[in-house]
Amino acid sequence: MTSSTPPIRPTYILADETTVRVPRAPSLLAQAERIAEGYYQSQAAEAAQGLKQGLAHLRQGQYTPALALLQQALQSYRNLGDKQRQAKVLISLASLYYRVADYLWAADYGRQCLRIARELGDDALIQRTLGHLGNSYRHLGNLQRALEYMGQSLNLAKDMGDRPSEMRSLNNLAMIYRAKGLTRQAATLYEASLMMAINLGDRNTKLQILQNLGNTYLTLREYPQAISCYERFLAVSEHSEGAIDNRTIRRVLTQLTLASLARGDRNRAIVHLQHHLSIACALGDTRGAAALMDDLRACYAALSDARMAAIHPDFPSI
Repeated sequence: MTSSTPPIRPTYILADETTVRVPRAPSLLAQAERIAEGYYQSQAAEAAQGLKQGLAHLRQGQYTPALALLQQALQSYRNLGDKQRQAKVLISLASLYYRVADYLWAADYGRQCLRIARELGDDALIQRTLGHLGNSYRHLGNLQRALEYMGQSLNLAKDMGDRPSEMRSLNNLAMIYRAKGLTRQAATLYEASLMMAINLGDRNTKLQILQNLGNTYLTLREYPQAISCYERFLAVSEHSEGAIDNRTIRRVLTQLTLASLARGDRNRAIVHLQHHLSIACALGDTRGAAALMDDLRACYAALSDARMAAIHPDFPSI
């Protein structure tokens, strides 16, 4: 038969004895704080080193090791609760993905950075991130969203009195307008950013804008303006500190030749074709050189026919 009386459980009483007392020495708390502080400093130093190395790899175009180091640094700063440095890593990751043309991830990291930058009230970082997002969404084809972000970037740059950022935002905004097919508005924005680049003495940005503006005028079939932009590009590139790659120079010379021929200025076209031919020969581009020589022969033939027709009106033109 089972008893209904509940079993008697032992009662534990903490006696005031030495064996059960918790030591209350003030040094224990200080020691714990030192351990925690040491751990924090160790983690912070490791994260800082990872960030430094990651940025170095990013500058050198070594994207795989840069990505691994930056992601490790981001996780460390999240664990440490350091939002200022989280934002720095996030914008670096956004830049990395933008460089490798992975614009979805570039936009994702940009949005994360923008949230933190707004929490911190860091206007300079907000402005930079808005510009990054505008460019990312332009590449993704979401031009309306790109326009919204870049417009905010431009307005914030103006409010801050940051002229270089305002110049860059105008240039990027022009790219969005051109992508939307608003070519005339794009040309106006490029002209405004070009004036700022000249006033600021920013040669690299000036070169980029001159090329973009030349392409825009070529699209508008305003050939004298296009020729002026391209020839100014070539003149500035000769005196720029950083060497302009041959691919860009050749692209500008090709566009310049097209604009010259469209205007009927074969003499100018011949000058630029000869310049282009010298670059092709120096690079060992035999196929390109052959094509350029064919273009030169055609220009000389057309000039000869035009001169002959001027002397002898009855001369048959080709």
